[in-house]
Amino acid sequence: MRKLNGLIVITALVMVCSAASAQMRIVIDGNQIPTEHISSIVILPNTNEINVATTVAYTVAPEVVGNNVAITSFTSSSASVLLGQTVSFNWNTSNAVSCTATNGVDGWAGSSISIPSGSKSITTATLGSHTFTLTCSGAVSGDTATRSVVVNTTPADAVSISSFVASPASITVGGTTNLSWTTVNASSCTPTGGTAGWTSQQISLPTGSANLTIDNTGTYTFSLVCQGPSGDQKTATEVVTVTPEQQSCDQVTLAGNIVNWSSFWFTDFPGPVYENVTNWIIPQKGYLALEFDTGNINDDGKISALENSTTPGIRTGSISTCPGDFDVPADCYYQWGLGGGLRWATNGKSGACPLDANTTYYFNITFTDGVDLNSSTCGSTPCRINLQHTNF
Repeated sequence: MRKLNGLIVITALVMVCSAASAQMRIVIDGNQIPTEHISSIVILPNTNEINVATTVAYTVAPEVVGNNVAITSFTSSSASVLLGQTVSFNWNTSNAVSCTATNGVDGWAGSSISIPSGSKSITTATLGSHTFTLTCSGAVSGDTATRSVVVNTTPADAVSISSFVASPASITVGGTTNLSWTTVNASSCTPTGGTAGWTSQQISLPTGSANLTIDNTGTYTFSLVCQGPSGDQKTATEVVTVTPEQQSCDQVTLAGNIVNWSSFWFTDFPGPVYENVTNWIIPQKGYLALEFDTGNINDDGKISALENSTTPGIRTGSISTCPGDFDVPADCYYQWGLGGGLRWATNGKSGACPLDANTTYYFNITFTDGVDLNSSTCGSTPCRINLQHTNF
């Protein structure tokens, strides 16, 4: 706003001649300056200025809508539409003097934008991913705001996989899961990944299913890749987790004590790298079980039962999924006299007790034969053992 005493300099002036009075009237922004207040009018053609000298002060101020223009929202009714469908754009602005539609397709660019809010619908006719832009300007030069939305237009006959489900998604070794699927507009589908002969399955359309029996532990990602008649493609995936078979522990006949691995060794499995624990007390006619979980460890190591001078005798060790279970494969079983050890491996190392990932195991040790409590070679109590662990 600028206030001048006696002189108003304007570059845009609306002048209206009154035929009745034969007098000139000066009107600025709808406000007339009385003739008696005008002392002179000078027109400067070289500068396109009209200088009006007045006898009193007048205020000339442009209409100000506001500063700090903003587009408070600019949204589309859907981020993905089929060819030929309608998509709507909605917006809200503040302090905007004008707004412009740019980019996009199908009649968006150059369309009339109402303020402070409005909406516009277009019928999609162009395939692909398109960016629609709205730019608004405020009353102050350089005060602009821009926002964009992306809409993806796909063929009306676009392929889709409406469902791809593994049931159940978690099984034990030797268990069966059923993979089922439902497709739309698929001309062909290909099975990829997974296991148990999934990639050799014949995929029926538009729906189908397959029963798969999985004999190995692990986590498997099954994928279904479908192609549409227009060359478009969709992929769906399902993850199936296979865990070791949960065996019954009813066959364990001895009683015993279970101790957490980290409490015994003062470090988590697969540690320690090298450590001895001496004079640990175990039941005379039972067992001690060290509980541990393999997690995602890829390693190997050895547990040795060193001779204890206070408790000599034969010691039997095993690694099993049940505490106190000594009925295990040969690689997971050991009897100590003086030396030697029971080796374990999660990395497939030969000659070691093979352990599965993410599975709870027990290292068991007893002075009995593992079955008969009266077979203990510990003649007096308390019975003590010395254990050593080495992580290779």
